[in-house]
Amino acid sequence: MQPALPLPAVEYAERSDPGRDPEKQINEDACGHRETRFGHLCVVCDGMGGHASGREAAELALAAIFEIFEKATDGTPPAHVLRAAIEEASRRVHVMATSEVALGRPGSTVVAILLHPGGTEVGHVGDSRAYLVHEGRISRITRDHSIVQELVDHGLLTLDQASRHPDANRITRALGMAPEVEAELRPEPVPHVAGDTLLLCSDGLCDMVEDPEILSIVQRETADRAASALVDLANERGGHDNITVVVLRPSESAVSAHPPEAEAPPLTKTAEMPALQAPQALPPTLVDAPPGATEPPAPVSRELEPTPPPPDSALPAARTQSPMVVAAVTLAFVAVTLLGAVLVLHVSDRRGKRTISSSASAPTPDAAPVDAGGGGPTPLVPESVVVPVASAQSATSIPPLEATPPTRRKRKR
Repeated sequence: MQPALPLPAVEYAERSDPGRDPEKQINEDACGHRETRFGHLCVVCDGMGGHASGREAAELALAAIFEIFEKATDGTPPAHVLRAAIEEASRRVHVMATSEVALGRPGSTVVAILLHPGGTEVGHVGDSRAYLVHEGRISRITRDHSIVQELVDHGLLTLDQASRHPDANRITRALGMAPEVEAELRPEPVPHVAGDTLLLCSDGLCDMVEDPEILSIVQRETADRAASALVDLANERGGHDNITVVVLRPSESAVSAHPPEAEAPPLTKTAEMPALQAPQALPPTLVDAPPGATEPPAPVSRELEPTPPPPDSALPAARTQSPMVVAAVTLAFVAVTLLGAVLVLHVSDRRGKRTISSSASAPTPDAAPVDAGGGGPTPLVPESVVVPVASAQSATSIPPLEATPPTRRKRKR
């Protein structure tokens, strides 16, 4: 069928290689490109679940996606067709019959882009990636469905630490792992301008080649030479996995594209990096949370210059106290001092009275006798106690009283 809208001219190249690992010489990757009624469709699938089973799963997923695009109804939004194709591919892989006994259920990752006059739709499941190269910057426009990426999203790892983590290849989502899978699509098409480069790859490339290196090669090479150079570089560094690279370079701008100065596309996990040959240091990695996500964004590595201290002339003013404050503090100090003095005098007076009273109420045997003529010392007693003055005859002994029958006192009624 002829496309409903004239498609922009593009430069396309692909290369897939089994890598250098002797145990992985059956290439489980699959890739392809189709000019559909909805746009230029590019797909990369990375199979898993055994050598033959992984290859079969990747090829089945690729064929299913192309088939759904062929059968889609005219007028369907391109993003809807892309989502339906990816999810149907997962259902077919889930029920596929394999030619070998696999250690686990066969499955596949997928990353797909659909470039049309209005922009580029992006959908994926797993950890195969899509990049956009625009004006000397490379940006990841997919977010890995992996354990390590979740640690990054929660701020527990940086992007640099994630690339070297031992569990970097443990994915959380793949085609065929369950009867249904949720494909992640960008909510809006990614704008592109003439000369931009869209690159798809399996993890065999991004595990071996850093993003700045991808940028450097893509900027200086044609699409075909860039795909070959990237695969060769991954193999030079060990080629421990199958390596697949797809390069798509439009020669026309999207009709909805805005100048970069006016509005930058909201790219997921954006990393801005200069070419390797540039002598200046790399600028900080910019990380934006995926649309609709509730997790906090990954930490942004930035070097902030220290805040300069205030000038010396500002310090005295900050330390000067108000006259009203000084007066209030002084008055409070004086009031507290006076109150303390009054309390001390009051306590001393009360303690003196208690001491004298105690000595009068409990005389000792050695105390001097009371002089009836007033010559001897007279003890002080509390006002409520009356002590009679003893007479001169008090010194003689008093005869004992005769025993008399007790008298009964009448109770007052």
